[in-house]
Amino acid sequence: MEPCKFMERERTSLPVVLYGAFVYLCSNSLRKASMILEPLVERSHEAIRQWVQRLAPICDRFDVDRKSVKTVFVDETMIRIRGSQAWVWVAYEPTLRAFLWFRISYNQSGLDAYLFLKELRARYGRKPIWTDEGVWYPEACRLLRLEHHVYPVEWKNLIERMNQALKDRLENFDDLFPCFRERCDHAHVRNWVSVFRHFHNVIVREDDDRPEYQRFIQSLSEALT
Repeated sequence: MEPCKFMERERTSLPVVLYGAFVYLCSNSLRKASMILEPLVERSHEAIRQWVQRLAPICDRFDVDRKSVKTVFVDETMIRIRGSQAWVWVAYEPTLRAFLWFRISYNQSGLDAYLFLKELRARYGRKPIWTDEGVWYPEACRLLRLEHHVYPVEWKNLIERMNQALKDRLENFDDLFPCFRERCDHAHVRNWVSVFRHFHNVIVREDDDRPEYQRFIQSLSEALT
């Protein structure tokens, strides 16, 4: 997306748009983000929601360096979209604490696991995959020629801690982002998770002394110019 078009739609300067998105992701409240922005510019919570949605294609461009990815933890969490169950499949690199990739599906099956792991392999190559005892993982990994391991019980807390920030925010997703479409394609959910993924990976970096908001704004500003 060209930066001029992005800013023209919002009628707001790009740094303010990106700062508004950052504040929202920190607070998990569109109304709080709108109030915090008031000294700079008055924008509704709906405007901020649209900013976050439109940032998704830019955030999709960011990946962790595949050479630095040594092993991958995979998990899935259930959310509700228009009252129906859906699953967010997520992949983390534990050493880097990086959120590698995700996929959203309306089913929890071997096919969904296969499609997610196939996307993950295309982005990061063949890396060892660690999962819980979900029955859909071994066959999916076998078909994709991925090394599969079941993580021990003592690792469960580690997996949960890595996944908790995402789970906490998705727990009431249907209340925060209600969907009014009869046959939702969950694009609005996917867009939100894409922006959150980039936000997470920016704030966990330990090799950058700049304030977190500055890292977030600069990374997206550079991608838009």
